[in-house]
Amino acid sequence: MKLNWLVVFALLLPFGLKAEPKVVLVSIDGVRWQEVFAGADPALYQQSQWVKTPELIRAFKPGKPELLMPFLHNTVSQQGITVGDRSQGSAINVSNPYQISYPGYQELLAGFSDPSIRSNNKVANPNVTVLEWLNQQPRMQHKVAAFGSWELFPYILNTERSGLTVNAGFMPEQGKLSDKQRYLNQLQAKTPSPFASVRLDVFTQEFALEHMRLHKPKLLYIALGEADDFAHLGQYDQYLAAIHRSDQFIADLWQELQNDPYYRDQTTLLISTDHGRGEAAQWRSHGKSAAVPGYKGPVPQIAGSEHIWLAAIGPGIPATGLIHTSETWQQGQMAATMAAALGFDYQAVQHKAAPAFDFNAAIHLAVSDTAPAVDRQGL
Repeated sequence: MKLNWLVVFALLLPFGLKAEPKVVLVSIDGVRWQEVFAGADPALYQQSQWVKTPELIRAFKPGKPELLMPFLHNTVSQQGITVGDRSQGSAINVSNPYQISYPGYQELLAGFSDPSIRSNNKVANPNVTVLEWLNQQPRMQHKVAAFGSWELFPYILNTERSGLTVNAGFMPEQGKLSDKQRYLNQLQAKTPSPFASVRLDVFTQEFALEHMRLHKPKLLYIALGEADDFAHLGQYDQYLAAIHRSDQFIADLWQELQNDPYYRDQTTLLISTDHGRGEAAQWRSHGKSAAVPGYKGPVPQIAGSEHIWLAAIGPGIPATGLIHTSETWQQGQMAATMAAALGFDYQAVQHKAAPAFDFNAAIHLAVSDTAPAVDRQGL
């Protein structure tokens, strides 16, 4: 599959311009597939218990996901692929049994679930992620960077061992700074966040864009975090607004990529999440249910926490829209997919990693209103 990606890149580039693939991964923490593919939840949308500022979300109608995430539906889905609308026979899951953030990011970035990573504690990841491994390759050295809203990313990416460029939580940018980076540092220090461990996503976005302009990474990871935290607070209006902002951030990012000849027609954009969350009254939570006081038995998982979603656009990504999956795709496939898009075989060095998504085979799995989907997985 690696050669297929590179052939597509070469064919799409102008004559005389060297093919040099790049990848940008964006994750939006804890966003349910229901909002991504169906818009505002009609069971939650007008409940005063969850919605304190109705005017904030008046434009986001149930059954109209394109109003909530216009870039994903009007651009990515039209020019690329989406996976995860379970109402249409499209499914992708996490494989880790914990269905919380650190295990999810471990699976997303290393390609496999590690049973020793079972909490969100600040523990350095013992596993080498695909970002760390790619940063060790000669043509990728110092061309990998990650920006996250959650303060745990330096632990997830084990910066002490990996040496990766990571800015997350409330960290200021350091080193030789541009005027904009200095301003962002000052503004971030003066701007309170409603969350103890997550900064506002706008800072993550702007730090990442400025780093991209200055340093031209070949692999950039942006991890947005507000949506999950607003959900945990039970603020459905703010949760929807955070999803909408995330979509706008990604639209701005894509425009920036298309405006820069270094990235234009050479960049694969991948979008996903770390875990799902519950339905109805359990929409705020994910992972294990809260135990009844005094109960000593096993605590069940919140149904839906394992359900995630995926979107992709760029060279080598067929414009097929929603993909039917006869077998469930897995979160762990993302790591090998990023490597393959850059011309590397991650599974050759990490045998525990799940195989890369084969987006070209997925052409035969596109959901169609006029023809039945072919019943095969295409992985």
